[in-house]
Amino acid sequence: MSKTLVLALAPLFALGCVSQVSPEGEVKPTPLVLTRIDETFYQATAALVVEVLTGMGHSVKVIEGSHTSAYNAVKEGTADLCVGFWLPTGHEQAWSRVKESAFELSTIYEGARFFWAVPSYIPESEVSSIDDLVKSSVKARMIKTIRGLSLDASITSKSTEALDLYDLRNAGYQVIPGGFEPWKEALKNAIQKEAWIVEPLWEPYYFNRAYSLRPLKDPKNLFQGRNRVILAAHNGVREKLPKKTVDALNRMRVRVDDITDMDFDVNVNAVTPEVAARNWITKHPDQFKQWLGN
Repeated sequence: MSKTLVLALAPLFALGCVSQVSPEGEVKPTPLVLTRIDETFYQATAALVVEVLTGMGHSVKVIEGSHTSAYNAVKEGTADLCVGFWLPTGHEQAWSRVKESAFELSTIYEGARFFWAVPSYIPESEVSSIDDLVKSSVKARMIKTIRGLSLDASITSKSTEALDLYDLRNAGYQVIPGGFEPWKEALKNAIQKEAWIVEPLWEPYYFNRAYSLRPLKDPKNLFQGRNRVILAAHNGVREKLPKKTVDALNRMRVRVDDITDMDFDVNVNAVTPEVAARNWITKHPDQFKQWLGN
């Protein structure tokens, strides 16, 4: 079930209100609803977007849920904004179901990607590519259960495709969907024992900072390279956003490393996504001011 957070600098008004227009004809900031996926790097990204929106005078209600619920919310208009979609390939199918009702408002960052990785203590001479997993010397040592996440997560569906594309199923491998905790524990436990394990992963995510992991080559291009991560908006939001807000969101641009920094702050330093976003702003005050047009 989705959980709702209210993050506001001003009291919320009734949702669906008509945009207010100043005597000079400029649309005034109105309350907005933003949906975010309930994974920490999305949460931190969304918190940074909220900082920009509140800086531009909007109050923001944040609705949190799975990929499916977040995407449905922006499609149906129960949310104005959504963080976020990976395009052109990462969330291609999800975007195809939404794009008649929503549009790309801005690009938040570029360079996001899915991949499989192994701990760096596994010799690269043995395992440098996904197709190395079927080698006799490798499959004799590698843990055959590959942990995925929820069924609606792209990393899970892509990892399941890999079983057949790379003939891994016949070599004894299986992908088990599940939650974050079993997925995390599988890697942590393997590293403690220096066991051989392959981990479906993505960037940005704090694991890339917390552990020494080596991405595997993907010669059949299953994961289709890097993506831009967009802030999507329901078509109805066009009437609610002042040009100044749209301009600020389009000036907002971070790096994969910035999102990884915030995600590390959340998961390792145990701060909230909102605190992680503010910590990042504290370290980059001029950049944030430039986004706001100050």
